[in-house]
Amino acid sequence: YSGADSAKPGLFEMANGGTIFLDEIAELEPRMQAKLLRVLDGVPYFRLGGVRKVPVDARVVAATNRDLQAAVHDGTFRADLFHRLQQFVLRVPPLRERVEDIAPLARHFLAEQNPRLTLSEEVIGVLERRSWPGNIRELRNAIIQASLLTRTDRIEAEDFAISGLVALHQSVGESPAGLGGIATGLKGMPTGLNGLERQAILAALNANGGHQGKAAAQLGISRRTLSRRLKDWEENEIVAES
Repeated sequence: YSGADSAKPGLFEMANGGTIFLDEIAELEPRMQAKLLRVLDGVPYFRLGGVRKVPVDARVVAATNRDLQAAVHDGTFRADLFHRLQQFVLRVPPLRERVEDIAPLARHFLAEQNPRLTLSEEVIGVLERRSWPGNIRELRNAIIQASLLTRTDRIEAEDFAISGLVALHQSVGESPAGLGGIATGLKGMPTGLNGLERQAILAALNANGGHQGKAAAQLGISRRTLSRRLKDWEENEIVAES
């Protein structure tokens, strides 16, 4: 394998004497679950390409958004690994169950993105009534996208067109008819959404020096989606000019 000419410690070896965090532990494939269990049981292991076993003493913190007990019942997660990991369990409630955290989190994400901007009280109310199925990641992406759309130093409801302005209000039973004067067309989508989407994408590209990967990450979309949008716009402009 690449770099096999020299010894390279793995993450567990680097965490020796400290803590290692394993995110989305429920997504670990069965073969790797067995290997992880051996390490957690204190069994020395061979480093990839190594000839000597490596002992490790590290605290393991694992996280998942799935029900591990259900995964054990379904046979997708090892019962012995589950019991080994659940020595101490800390449940973090979803964002919809801790509404009081939404406003400070939104302001924190906005300060990271652009400390010169503020959120209107109307926006705070809308955010607090949202169910946020995507939890904190969804909230962060919505704030970032709105910060790219706003034309003033104060983010209003209409600035959430790309991050889900209509969806935000529909989720709490409000009609999109009065949302900042945005007209709605077929299937309740704003007729000006494509233009707003283009504005947000171009702003993100400009903020990231034209780097499509970074711009896509900032917008919360895939690079493939961003590239497809740019290609569609380019083709449409060629057709319009011909």
